[in-house]
Amino acid sequence: MYNDGMFKELVESSDDILVITDPEFKIRYISSSVTRVFGIEPIILLGQSIFNFVSAEKIEYWKQCLMDKSNTSFQEEISLKIEKDKKVYFDVQVSNLSNRTSIQGLVLKLHDISSKKFREQELIRSNQQLDQVIYKTTHDLKAPLMSAMGLINVAEKAPPEERTKYLALIKQSLLKLDSFIEEMNNFFRNEKLAVQRDKINIEILLKDEVANLKNLYEEGKIDIRFEFKGEGEFYSDSIRLRTIVANLLSNAIKYYDAEKSAPFIKISVHINEEICQICVTDNGIGIEPQYFKKIFELFFRATSHSKGTGLGLFIVKDTIERLKGVIEVDSIPGQGSTFKIQLPNQIYQPIEVV
Repeated sequence: MYNDGMFKELVESSDDILVITDPEFKIRYISSSVTRVFGIEPIILLGQSIFNFVSAEKIEYWKQCLMDKSNTSFQEEISLKIEKDKKVYFDVQVSNLSNRTSIQGLVLKLHDISSKKFREQELIRSNQQLDQVIYKTTHDLKAPLMSAMGLINVAEKAPPEERTKYLALIKQSLLKLDSFIEEMNNFFRNEKLAVQRDKINIEILLKDEVANLKNLYEEGKIDIRFEFKGEGEFYSDSIRLRTIVANLLSNAIKYYDAEKSAPFIKISVHINEEICQICVTDNGIGIEPQYFKKIFELFFRATSHSKGTGLGLFIVKDTIERLKGVIEVDSIPGQGSTFKIQLPNQIYQPIEVV
């Protein structure tokens, strides 16, 4: 037989939260597991109305359910805020305290299902993004492909002296197609691959990526500069870092200001034991302030004259967040933009991605 002490020990050691209210729905007992979840001592909550945490409409619904003689208890899902932007989800079993003909109080057993809920939300988000990407891919792949096919037909009929011009246009369409396919690869790779921990020579990586992008601009037309500060080794995911750098640089190249006499892109790096900070600054066409957050949304284009697919900066932000980093943008239209990213240095411990 269980005695009161054994029962209390069983309840207190459980990860579930047990709450008992009186007929006025004031909390008369709450198990100590509430401290582990919310960081609140149980004594602080004693005497508070359950309405402070659950809406009156929900309580009214619970009362109606419990007054139904066919119900001794029932379950439903609720969410509670523990911080400004953070929720905890619970599967709640609600029971009448003791009396079958009237509500003498409630017994609530809250089981934390947050991890399951977050996985469900992430799956829904991923599926929605996938639907958008598939639709966008089938649409955007056609344009450069049809353009190239049309130019080939024209080139075949053109006199020899004009074919070089058409070949250049065909190359331009195929490069656009190649860029789009590479963005697709980056998107799916970012979704599927586990985060790695590699020792990175940031100078070599950056200069390699600049060399890979030479086909996007005429050599000598844009001055690309480097600045390296700090000492020490840097560890992160080299594939994802290349994705971040390639997208930021290609964006700066695409939106350079051809009317300026000395277009430039400056890449500044500062490394210490805690972080790697990379700033990509240009004197390009700039971004309107109202678009600072929107440019990181999936398929967003700030203008109808956008040269990109709307995927690049979304991939940048998503990749940085997977590496537990942050990105900031500052820009003045007509003067240029600066993208500043900070990534944790995994020199001592790799990042865990849930």
